[in-house]
Amino acid sequence: MSHELRTPLNSLLLLSRLLADNDDRNLTAKQMEFATTIHNAGSELLLLIDDILDLSKIEAGRVDLDPQPVALDQVQAYVERTFVPQAEEKGLELRVKVAPDLPASISTDAQRLQQIVRNLLSNAVKFTAHGSVTLTIDTAPPRTNFGMPTLDEARRVLSFTVRDTGIGIATDKLDMIFEAFQQADGTTSRKYGGTGLGLSISRKLAEMLGGAITVTSEVGVGSVFTLFLPDELPADSAASAIRAPLRPVLPAGLGEPTNGSQGRPILRAESRPARPSRSAVDLAGVTVLIVDDDVRNVFALTSALELHGLTVLYADNGSDGIRLLTEHPEVDIVLMDAMMPDMDGNATTKLIRALPGGAELPVVFLTAKAMPGDRESSLAAGATDYVTKPVDKELLLSVMATWISRARDTTSQLS
Repeated sequence: MSHELRTPLNSLLLLSRLLADNDDRNLTAKQMEFATTIHNAGSELLLLIDDILDLSKIEAGRVDLDPQPVALDQVQAYVERTFVPQAEEKGLELRVKVAPDLPASISTDAQRLQQIVRNLLSNAVKFTAHGSVTLTIDTAPPRTNFGMPTLDEARRVLSFTVRDTGIGIATDKLDMIFEAFQQADGTTSRKYGGTGLGLSISRKLAEMLGGAITVTSEVGVGSVFTLFLPDELPADSAASAIRAPLRPVLPAGLGEPTNGSQGRPILRAESRPARPSRSAVDLAGVTVLIVDDDVRNVFALTSALELHGLTVLYADNGSDGIRLLTEHPEVDIVLMDAMMPDMDGNATTKLIRALPGGAELPVVFLTAKAMPGDRESSLAAGATDYVTKPVDKELLLSVMATWISRARDTTSQLS
């Protein structure tokens, strides 16, 4: 289902983006607005599909956790990089605070922690028209009785608290908002959009990580959501997660679970290379082979790549892709689909690696297969990189430029 739902969206998003960019300057302002509306609607549909697939994977027990050290400063940098521009666009103040005595890292699943924090902050920004949104990372109050073994027995419990000055939630609706497809107000989805899946997914993921999410809120004043996590992912936590009560029992005198130390503002952004702008990625003269059996995707990719001066070859199956590579040694990079009849992308890639010169040829998978293990299987088969459809055009150009440059450097060193 992931493949079938994402595949048509790939061509829809790519082609509508090309129209909205209007590089040929032949569209009217109204036509560009139409194209932008199509692209935005497709993007919203992609988010809905992702949420439904996530919920389906969780309920089917198909979510695999990958415990690893997660640096807290990376969490903070991600929040600032992602949400400060959104908050500024709405005239909101977004603050990130961290207590001074926290460990540098915790052991958990980085992707799932990021997903929970993203859902909580997205809601906070969406439902706040004036004021501020604050993320505070702290240690949970001592002697808190969570009623959940993975937290009560943890060496240390961290709290990720998102506080906003938004519309708030009525007390009798606090339990309902964590149910799938439910929102506190039936008119909320009309005014703000959304499916009501984000909090349901977040709570289930929190339980899989051995944690829990709590909420306190007042209508017209704002809401406080707190994610409690053990500093180390418990063994078999996904299988033994026990649904926690929404309000842990705190020791007397501590008040609500979000009153941690004031902490310090996080001002440092994560150090990472910026994505190149469109003008910074020069692929003119590059020859690319697309191996994909979906003509809609091939048309969309070809249209986008040819605008940037690339020469595009196309095969709709693995066998023809191998044949074209032997006939065209000038191919600089291959864009490979995973699911094809007769011979899939993994099998085709293994054969490419056995060709003369095929060992160093970049093979980037562009695929709608986004289930656990898909990426790992393709990388094991010899894929250079793995990009999930629908693909962002600038991201694709950046990935291609990076791997082509590396391949050329390797070839020059060998010669």
